[in-house]
Formats: sequence, C-alpha cells, structure tokens
Amino acid sequence: MEKFATLKILEECQVHSMPKRHSTAQHLTVSGVVVHKDHVLLIHHKRIGAWLPPGGHVEEMELPHEAVVREVFEETGVTVDVLSPQLIDTGDPDAFLLPQPLCMHAVYAVEKGIPCYHVDIAYLCRPRVNDSGAGALPALVDNEEVHGARWIPFGKLLEYPLAKNVVEVLALTGIEIQI
Repeated sequence: MEKFATLKILEECQVHSMPKRHSTAQHLTVSGVVVHKDHVLLIHHKRIGAWLPPGGHVEEMELPHEAVVREVFEETGVTVDVLSPQLIDTGDPDAFLLPQPLCMHAVYAVEKGIPCYHVDIAYLCRPRVNDSGAGALPALVDNEEVHGARWIPFGKLLEYPLAKNVVEVLALTGIEIQI
C-alpha cells in the first residue's frame, strides 16, 4: 500500500476561484436531485417561473439532509432517500459526519424584496418506494408552493426553462445534457 494514500484526495483537488459577487446576506437551502428510471424530478417554482429540483430552507433543529427529505415530500409527495458515499460512523451523537452532498452552489435571489444568496446544498436522492406499480414513476401530488412537479426524461430537460445552475448541478450526476 502506498504510504500516505489517504492524501490522494489532495492530488485530485484544485483551488476554486470565485466570481465577483454581490455583498448580501446568505440563506442556507437544500435541493434534492431525485433521479429514477432515466428521469429527474423537477418542480416549477412560482416566484421565479422556472424548473428546478425540489427544495427549500433548512429549518431550526434540522440537519440539511433531513431538510431535503422534508422539502421533496412537501413539494411533490415523493418520499426519498439521500444517497452518499459511505462515511465513517463516529458512534458519537455529539460529533458525527453528515451525508456528503452532490455539491454546494449559490444562486442570487430576492425574498420579500430583500436580496440574498441561496447557499444551496444539493443532494442526490432516489425515491424510497414506488407505489405506482411496476415500471411506473412515483405519483406526484399538487402543492400550493409550486406550479407543478414532473418527472422529466433526461433527453427532454432542455425543452423546459431551467433555473440558474440546474444544468451544471444535473451534469454532476452524470446525466448528459446537450447545451
């Protein structure tokens, strides 16, 4: 075994340069990239008028991966599991590792007239149970927070007006999107 093999991650990483950005508050949000049978679950957001993965703000007393499960269910009616590489179990309720997100990204937003960044933790998810029958996609429910929710085939993604960063986040899953 190679000496210091655990430092291999340093060889695979690079310094990430940040663009110039607005000087404004940040809100912690989560989104669930729910993938099932060559489809991705997206919602049509009322305020921004575009399609994006379901998600929302992390509430007090809630960990980010718990928030994404709640938000996906509230907005679509789909119960999901968060997928993550295997992490070390510390066995300690006072100090533990959280599921690794697909990525973290920031999107400039305006909430109640106040500009902010949504610093979003995007998690890769899959539906927990498919109650819709063999071969069917999980059923979706209507929700007052969104205009609609749809299972969109990978090949049809660019037929929808997508919110900022959606193409880039979906590309991290290996979904091929022709731009």
